[in-house]
Amino acid sequence: MSSSNHGARGVMRTCVAVWLATFHLTAWAVIDASSASNTNAPADGAPWANVGLINGGASGTYVGNGWVLTAAHVGAGNIELNGVIYSYDGNSHRLTNSDGTATDLVMFHLRGFPALPALVLTSSSPTPLSVVDMVGYGHIAGSAETSIFPYTGFYWSAQTFKSWGNAKVSSGGLVVIDGGLGNVTLISTDFVRPNSLGATSDEAEGSGGDSGGGVFLHNPSGWQLVGMMDMITVMAGQTNNTAVYGDQTLSADIATYRPQIAAWRASTPPPLTITKSGGDTVVCWPDIGITYNLQAATNLKAPDWTTITSSVTATNGEISAVLPAAGAGRFFRLKKP
Repeated sequence: MSSSNHGARGVMRTCVAVWLATFHLTAWAVIDASSASNTNAPADGAPWANVGLINGGASGTYVGNGWVLTAAHVGAGNIELNGVIYSYDGNSHRLTNSDGTATDLVMFHLRGFPALPALVLTSSSPTPLSVVDMVGYGHIAGSAETSIFPYTGFYWSAQTFKSWGNAKVSSGGLVVIDGGLGNVTLISTDFVRPNSLGATSDEAEGSGGDSGGGVFLHNPSGWQLVGMMDMITVMAGQTNNTAVYGDQTLSADIATYRPQIAAWRASTPPPLTITKSGGDTVVCWPDIGITYNLQAATNLKAPDWTTITSSVTATNGEISAVLPAAGAGRFFRLKKP
């Protein structure tokens, strides 16, 4: 994200043709935000930790159960989340549009399971003028607000950083654009001058490196993933590697692709981990946003599975059950209700 002397200003571009050339050559795309001070988790609690760095050069959003969502032009790869690198296990799936054509989104699976909660996937597109937080590994503002003839904005920083910012959803509704890897149904957010009418607290726009980053909306039930940064628009004649007022960030609409994202996230059963703690047995599995019952049996030849309901708790993206030691050995499994 791009920073400014106004504190928390973002960057991005506005001409699909220019942007496409950028991402095809570098595998980086868009969405960055705000000021240099926005390189730490936002105070509003948006799911900062779920956005990671793919192969050291682009963004990905961890949605849960070992699955990462990113742009197809970024591709699958190892991802760094909270300072830990998780390796790609070779299992990936390109998402499609309703007509069966490929779109610019891909999900891939990790060998390890980060201790992060599964994201809530929105079931409806954000309404116009909704304020959303954007998190990605792009450029921040590398200059104070300045004239970039004939516009006003910021030059990108030389380096990329994990950063965040916010913006309002545009009033025009969903748009469909083919950026070179198939049509994508997108929401757009506007980059406007700070302190102007309609400006948000941390006006932001995307930049190189932000593709695959998360767009989050807070409602009364909590934070939801509503978008994945994918493209930017640029003004006519805009200087490369700048963000100017009037640009837009274009993010894949999660509601459109939600059934596929949810289905792939649920396609791999969560693994059970069984450890000893004193005289107790601790059984754990990642919270993937899908309800499972923990069951136990003492005999696999003629199993009589019993559902365990007591001592089951959810903490920091993990569900665990602490069970007192039993006289006989036990087998455990997860079963959907």
